[in-house]
Amino acid sequence: MSTATAQPAPETRTITVRQYIDTLVNIIRSPAAFYRSTADEANIRKPLMFLFVSGLFHATVSMSYFFENSLLMGGVFLLNAMFMPCLAAIFTFSLAGVLPGTKSDFSRIMSVYAYASGAVMVVSWIPALGMILEPVRAVLVIVGLNKACKMSWFKAFSMVVCSALLLLIFIWSLAPILAGLKDMLPA
Repeated sequence: MSTATAQPAPETRTITVRQYIDTLVNIIRSPAAFYRSTADEANIRKPLMFLFVSGLFHATVSMSYFFENSLLMGGVFLLNAMFMPCLAAIFTFSLAGVLPGTKSDFSRIMSVYAYASGAVMVVSWIPALGMILEPVRAVLVIVGLNKACKMSWFKAFSMVVCSALLLLIFIWSLAPILAGLKDMLPA
């Protein structure tokens, strides 16, 4: 006689369409309640999959409508969609480590940025909405840092502003390097 114990189902590596839409609707409907519900999530897979699906949609639509189906530009858009939230999360995590009384693990901060960026990315491919939605993304991140990471409103606001400034400095410092690389490439 064997004794079999029930094993929990292994977590899938994908996100279903229903899960994606539910997550998107919950973020938009009530960001505070959504981030409060994700405060105890230790796994970063779901937020990264959400970000990837949103980034894939953003890259595909942008590539199709604005760059005449250029696969290279689609890849650049997808890489940008995944890289920039990660870089912003790294900056925020670094700043959180420096400020006294601010303790949060990287996975929570990354989840906040992934969910906020993914939610905004779905419609930010429209040129008129791109710049309007950046403040919306910032507000979603501030709410997420407050609710999921238990930061005060002031610290969350300060983190987002400082991270944005660090991102600008990072991009501006890369511009001369990229221009030099462009000149080195054969025509």
